Amino acid sequence: MNLRKLISVVCASLLLILGIQFVNPTAASAGCRDYPESVTPACEAQNMAEEQARQIAEQATRQAREDQAAIDNANRAAAERAATEAADAQLAPDDCSRSTNRYVQSCVDAAVERARVQSEARIAAERAAVQAADSALAPDDCSRSTNRYVQSCIDAAVEKARAENEAKDLANVAATKAADALLAPDDCSRSTNRFVQSCIDAAVEKARAENAAIQAEAQAEEIARSVEFAKDFCSQPANKLDPQCVKLSAAEATAEKLAPKAKASPSSTAKKSSKAKPSPSPTAKKGSKAKASPSPSPKSTSKAKSTPSPKPSTSKK
Repeated sequence: MNLRKLISVVCASLLLILGIQFVNPTAASAGCRDYPESVTPACEAQNMAEEQARQIAEQATRQAREDQAAIDNANRAAAERAATEAADAQLAPDDCSRSTNRYVQSCVDAAVERARVQSEARIAAERAAVQAADSALAPDDCSRSTNRYVQSCIDAAVEKARAENEAKDLANVAATKAADALLAPDDCSRSTNRFVQSCIDAAVEKARAENAAIQAEAQAEEIARSVEFAKDFCSQPANKLDPQCVKLSAAEATAEKLAPKAKASPSSTAKKSSKAKPSPSPTAKKGSKAKASPSPSPKSTSKAKSTPSPKPSTSKK
């Protein structure tokens, strides 16, 4: 497959994920990997698109890596060949250092003889060093090379190793006891609680949670990189008319139909209504003032009732 076509397919698949996440932000943030959101049509479409994009991205990455490795190997081989030819050009035709004389019998015999002389010289130097070290030690010293397999020296080495192991074990036991003494009896960090079922369950649950968090973070980073790569690819004017981008528009329309817009719109309307409520408050204040203004009228009426004194005049009549 052509590398450019493969990259276009990868970018289109990743753009499908981008379109689903932009059109349906609530489904993307609700956790489409978890039940029960994962069984909704929008999350199923999103998860399928993400999985296809991941597989295509892996295939494209593997193909690009193989192509780059082939190019690097070819360049390296050409460079090594040129370096070898340049080195051979500076040597005589019968020089054994030339690559063309590597398997000539005279050069093979010379290399074998040179290796033999070097090996004998090394062995002689090692033997002389051992003899010089032995001459500086007592005849019964177990450090002498001649006493390596003497029974008394073997027994002394075994006893020394046993004493060192016992001392190490005692130190480890003492350190463990000291650490346990600083902890509560039911603390799972105590060595005595290592195989308690509750501590085992807690450790298993902790490991599971850590693994799940690591996997979720890696998956989120992979999706983010894929979406960013797809966004950069589609933003180029030359790629807007790509057939995969045309398919992407249809996928975006499908995702828009599957997106639960009814749940997102009431929240915005509720926010608008909550914002609209403060506006009538001044009217309420005005109403309260209006109610406060007529309050003096009853007082005036009460005064008016107290003023009519003509009744006694009628009584006089």
